[in-house]
Amino acid sequence: MRLSRRTWIISGLAAAAVLAAGAITLSLLPGAAGRPAAVQPAADSASSPSSSPSSATPSGGATARPAPSAKNTPPAAGKRFTTEVIPADPAASPALPPSTPIPYPVSAPLPKSASATGGIVEGFPDILVPQLQGSKVSTSSVASDSPNLQVSLTGTTSGSVTDVVEFYRQALAKVGMYDTAAPALGGATAVTYSRDGNAVTLTATPGDSGTSYALYGTFTAKG
Repeated sequence: MRLSRRTWIISGLAAAAVLAAGAITLSLLPGAAGRPAAVQPAADSASSPSSSPSSATPSGGATARPAPSAKNTPPAAGKRFTTEVIPADPAASPALPPSTPIPYPVSAPLPKSASATGGIVEGFPDILVPQLQGSKVSTSSVASDSPNLQVSLTGTTSGSVTDVVEFYRQALAKVGMYDTAAPALGGATAVTYSRDGNAVTLTATPGDSGTSYALYGTFTAKG
């Protein structure tokens, strides 16, 4: 039976496939010729002992000396700071002087009620409410009804209104009585010096030859 051309082509392809399969099988057998040697993975140059300069052997055969290791020198100590508060030495701190209490304006017993013209009346608390230096006293009086005391004084001075106000400011501050502005009439200046219900009102009026002034005080005696 005569084979067709197509049959010959198919038979040739089949034979070629068989030969290729055989060649692949032979190449996979152990010791087969032409088999490529297994490629060894490259060693890490950083971790390989042979790559270390200290372990390398010179070509002359002499063993290389290991590189000297760095000395473990501790770091220099830095400046240290502390948050601890050190108490002051009591012996080095000067002691404060004891404070002196401010005296109370008026104490019992109270003077008898009286009045005078042209001078200071007997029993007037002139230490508390002194006569203005260089002034002329016109009238003065005291009226007592324990424990209450009232005093008054009028006078004239060649000084200014400011001089009068400042003089009594300093005098009454010694007993803790301090001034505040008070209402006044007719161009006069009025201030009130007070402490703990005790008060002295000063009214000063400028004039042609100086200043006229009037003092009126109310106190409550202590003791």
